[in-house]
Amino acid sequence: MADQYNLEAEKMLLGCLLLESSLVKELEVEPKQLSFHHEPLLRTMINLDNDNEDINRATLLERLGPSFMNQVNIGEMMRAVPSIYAVKKYEQIIIRTWQKTQLRQTAQTFLVKTEEVVDDATVDSFLSSVRTIETFGAREDDFQLKKVLVTMYDQVLDGVVKRGLQTSFTTYYRLTNGHSEGQFIIVAARPSVGKTAFALNVAMGHMKENAFGHLYSLEMSKKQFLNRMISAKGKIDSQKLRDPMKRFDADDWKRYTQAISDLSEENVYISDRSSVKIPEIYATTRKIMRQHPDKQHFIIIDYLQLLQSAANKQNRQEEVSEISRSLKAMARDLSVPVIALSQLSRGVESRADKRPNLSDLRESGSLEQDADVVAFLYRDDYYNRDGESDNSIEIIIAKQREGPVGTVELGYEKAFNLFVNKKEE
Repeated sequence: MADQYNLEAEKMLLGCLLLESSLVKELEVEPKQLSFHHEPLLRTMINLDNDNEDINRATLLERLGPSFMNQVNIGEMMRAVPSIYAVKKYEQIIIRTWQKTQLRQTAQTFLVKTEEVVDDATVDSFLSSVRTIETFGAREDDFQLKKVLVTMYDQVLDGVVKRGLQTSFTTYYRLTNGHSEGQFIIVAARPSVGKTAFALNVAMGHMKENAFGHLYSLEMSKKQFLNRMISAKGKIDSQKLRDPMKRFDADDWKRYTQAISDLSEENVYISDRSSVKIPEIYATTRKIMRQHPDKQHFIIIDYLQLLQSAANKQNRQEEVSEISRSLKAMARDLSVPVIALSQLSRGVESRADKRPNLSDLRESGSLEQDADVVAFLYRDDYYNRDGESDNSIEIIIAKQREGPVGTVELGYEKAFNLFVNKKEE
C-alpha cells in the first residue's frame, strides 16, 4: 500500500516555517493533512501566528511541552532545508499525498457501501467527495491561447500600450518605458555616487502617479530616508537639515513646511529594519496590497547585499544568487516592479574608463541573469574631483530584457539629493 504521508516533505515544510515564520501566513496546507508526528507542530505554529507571537523553540516548547518536543528534531529540520523559497513545492507534495490517501479511502468506503445495492444518492455523494478532494489546493490555470491572442490583438487595434510607472525623467522613461509589473530592476553604483538619491527620486515620481511605495532601507533610518526626500522635494540643502534651528532661514522654513505637508499625503510604507528577509517583505507587501487594491504598487530595497538569505548557504555568492532569484520571483508573483540597489566591485576603479559594466556587479553573476533591467550610475566628478563639475550624471542602461540599452544623462543637484531632466537643471 502506498505511503499515507510524505514525512520528508513535511520536515522540509516545517523547516521552512522555522527558518522564516512569516511564511505561515501564506500556507494552504492544513494541519490535518500532515502525519500525527507533525500535525501538532504545524497547528501550534499557526496558533502562535494568529496570536501574534514569535515562532521559535521557546514558544513551541511552552505550548507543546518537553515530552513532545523531545520527539522532534527541530534543528535537523532547519538544516535540511536547501531553500525556503521551495516551500510551495513541499506544500503541494503534502497536499497531493493527502489527496491520494483520501481518494483511496473514499473509494474503499464506496465499494463497501455498494457491494449489494448501488443507488444514485450514493454515487452522487461519492463523486462529490472526489471533486472536493481533487480541487483542494489546486492552483487556478485558466490559460486559453486563443483568448489571450484575441485580447492582445484588440489592444493593438485600440492603440493600447502597456507602460510602466513614470519617473519624471523624460529621456529615461522614453528608453525604459517606465517600471512595469513583474520587473526586477537593479540600480548599481560605487558608494556615494547617488544610487539612494536616485531611487528616492524614482519613488517620488511613481507616487505622483498615485502608486503605493514600499521602501526598505537596510542601511539608513526612516528619518534619514525622509530627510533626503524632504531635501529633494523642498530643494533644501541637506546639510541644513542636520540642524534646522540654526541653519534655516525664513525661506527654508517655508519650503520645509510645504515639503512635509506634501509628503504626509503620499502613499508610502517605509521599513528601516536592518535584518529584514525577503519572505517578510513579501508578506508585508501582500498585506498592504490587500488594504489598497485600487493602487499600483512598487518595492525599493536599499540595498541588495544587506538582505539576509533565510536558507543556510555555503558561501556569499550562493547567498546572493538565492536573494536575486527570490527578488525576481517576488516581482512576478506580486506583479509589481522591484527595484533593488546594488554595490559594484572595486574592479571598476582599476580601469581607465570608470564607467561600470555588467561584470562589475558584486558577488554574483545571477544578478545580471535574473534582472530585467540593469542601470548603472556614473558621475565624472566622482573620479575627477579637481575638474569643474557640470552637475551631470549618467544613467547607463546596460541590460533591458524588452528594450534597447543606452545612456541617459540627467542633472544631479547633490546638495538637494535631486535628479532633474537636463533641460530643467
